[in-house]
Amino acid sequence: MSRPPLVSETWGTVTTRMLAQNRWAARARYRDVDGRTRQIERVGRTKQKAEALLREAMRDRIKPLGDGELNPETRLADLAIVWWDEFSHTSRSNGTLRRYETVLDKYIVPNLGGWMIREASVSKLDRFIKQTARLNGYSNASIAVVLLTGMFAMAARHDAIEANPMKSVAPVEEPDHEVATFTLEDVAELREILARWDAGLDASGRRRGTDLADPADFFLGTGCRPGEVFALMWDDVDFTIQPFTVDIHRTMAKNREGRWTVQNKTKTGGGRRLFLPTFVGKMLLRRRVESYSELVFPSSTLTPRIPDNFRLQWHIALKGTRFEGRVPKEFRSTVATAIRDAAGLERAQHQLGHSTYATTEQSYLPRVVQVPDSTAILERFNVRGESGPGLA
Repeated sequence: MSRPPLVSETWGTVTTRMLAQNRWAARARYRDVDGRTRQIERVGRTKQKAEALLREAMRDRIKPLGDGELNPETRLADLAIVWWDEFSHTSRSNGTLRRYETVLDKYIVPNLGGWMIREASVSKLDRFIKQTARLNGYSNASIAVVLLTGMFAMAARHDAIEANPMKSVAPVEEPDHEVATFTLEDVAELREILARWDAGLDASGRRRGTDLADPADFFLGTGCRPGEVFALMWDDVDFTIQPFTVDIHRTMAKNREGRWTVQNKTKTGGGRRLFLPTFVGKMLLRRRVESYSELVFPSSTLTPRIPDNFRLQWHIALKGTRFEGRVPKEFRSTVATAIRDAAGLERAQHQLGHSTYATTEQSYLPRVVQVPDSTAILERFNVRGESGPGLA
């Protein structure tokens, strides 16, 4: 039974949380005169001060911020609420919304929420973005730029500010990083290590149920993301044509509450059909005969497998080997590099399901549904070490 709505112009339970030393946030649900319930938040040096500021703001809240009602005196905390109410109803994925909301609540509102719109100068915002990048990383700073740009764009639309100050803020400098890939020698040894691990015994003398080698082969033969692999169902695989194909149109993703679910679209929104190299096709045929689940790579309880759990098992299996510290994501860059070097960047882009790299192609050409056949290139990864049983 759903809870009854709040009475108009009243608020619900006030909750508080400590943001940092001498910084507390108080939040409550407030039902405005237009019938919509909004989250109101205020920040203070103590828990009591934050609560007092919140109650004062709600008592003074005569009407909601709406069309034409944002003004230079509006606090950024209030601007954030109005902007988020609009932005959160757009067609972003749950994972994106959850990530953006975290940055908004953790970095922007606590640090800038008390500013009035007219006080948000380019220099102040530039300093905040640089500080966020230094203290909290490139990713959080980049998201903060996106959020603040959207917020001040709304303020400009409502004539609360003459121009969007974020347009003059310096871009966030991306840290240098080297793309890691596996060589063919690495692939041979790694496949052998994972196969031996899956066939080995755990500390209790029972055969392990980790299932690392087969998913690794699928990564190598497709370049798919882990979430796409563990959302794959048998209905997506076509064994009736040669070479076999697989449709990638789902992924594992976290919802707004942070729980893993099967999402009926990929990270970039579109689907793609991939040809499968022979070694992957043979592996899938074997699994299909043995399968008791609609999922191709289920968990030990036949539920969708969580990518985080796969990575944990991966790191345990590789501990003490020369691959300790390497990550499954490197399969994706390995596939991209192999296809790019053999057949060009565009084919690698389509294989991995990335957004198009040219604005013209993105805006005016249809999306590629069936990816060109790269199985001859990917078949190169069907190697094992000399001590292994040979080619699959």
